[in-house]
Amino acid sequence: MSTFLLLRYLRARQRERIGNGGFTLVELLVVVVIIGILAAIALPSFLAQSAKAKQSEAQVTLNAWIKGQQLYRYEYGRFFTFTDLSLGMPTDTKTYNYVGGGGVEHVDQNFVTLTPFTKDSALKQYSAGVEWDVLEVPLPNGLVERQSTDAAVLCESIAPNSGISVTPNVNGAGDGVWPTCPGGYVNIFRPGN
Repeated sequence: MSTFLLLRYLRARQRERIGNGGFTLVELLVVVVIIGILAAIALPSFLAQSAKAKQSEAQVTLNAWIKGQQLYRYEYGRFFTFTDLSLGMPTDTKTYNYVGGGGVEHVDQNFVTLTPFTKDSALKQYSAGVEWDVLEVPLPNGLVERQSTDAAVLCESIAPNSGISVTPNVNGAGDGVWPTCPGGYVNIFRPGN
């Protein structure tokens, strides 16, 4: 066999190996389209979980604030401010501002409310309140006993972008009415959690 034919044979074999070793443009486009479809399906679910995680920060903080207020009231007979409770939680985070800078706290002798400012319009809004009230409890013997108790409410907006944060309906005026959430909010407070 001549050298020329041998070189030609080797080059043909090399072209066969190179041609069979790669992907065609159509195959690559199909893979890219499949990855795009999977990403489009997974992305909304991921974003929803991310929002829930950010919202849980507000739920945990406000729940701790409620319990701190209740304990402080039991011990000292009055409510206190967020910063003076020394909960060890920041008043301003990436997603919510609890006091100042948009967050509003109102401390009264008989009730306290905290309405954090939501920094992200995709997140739900929250508001919390604790009321110290005197309830009249009828006894079996026909007498009425006055009992002092506290009642807490943790309000969550029904949907994101539901307007401005609104303070819950608390007054602690000895009226015997439990605190409630304003319209567009639901009470998510669960005592003992």
